[in-house]
Amino acid sequence: MKVNTTHFGEVEVTDEQLFTATVPVPGFPDSKRFFFIEKEKIKPFKWLQSADDGNLTFVVVEPEMFFHDFEPKFGAFDLKEIGLNKQDEALVMVIVVLPDDLSKMTANLRGPLIINVKDRLFKQVFIETDRWTVRESIIEGIKRKEMAAIEKQKQTQQAGK
Repeated sequence: MKVNTTHFGEVEVTDEQLFTATVPVPGFPDSKRFFFIEKEKIKPFKWLQSADDGNLTFVVVEPEMFFHDFEPKFGAFDLKEIGLNKQDEALVMVIVVLPDDLSKMTANLRGPLIINVKDRLFKQVFIETDRWTVRESIIEGIKRKEMAAIEKQKQTQQAGK
């Protein structure tokens, strides 16, 4: 199938590349089929492109790349809806907002995407927590991750003395 996209022009997509939203992403009820576009120059980010609407693209990333302490808990209902039994079977990604000033880039940690890679099903799940926001600063996440790594290194060095 050929998909005419706003950002990438015409893209050839096979059925094996398509992921189906078991519940439409809020605000986009007519888009249920998506595929990932990866470009070397923006790794670890990917685009989640709608196959139903060439104008609809989300920038996504695996949250542990920037948020070492992001450990959401998903309910059995949400996992079953995408055909999984255990949370550790799911690939978790978050939607990113890339403003002109990239130092203000944010990730939606309240509404991660849970993905069943094998069956190519996914859904956006909303987490009931005050710990995370829909606009979590990626720069602040990187800083916390680096501070945690430094602290861990100090503890390892002290334990080795």
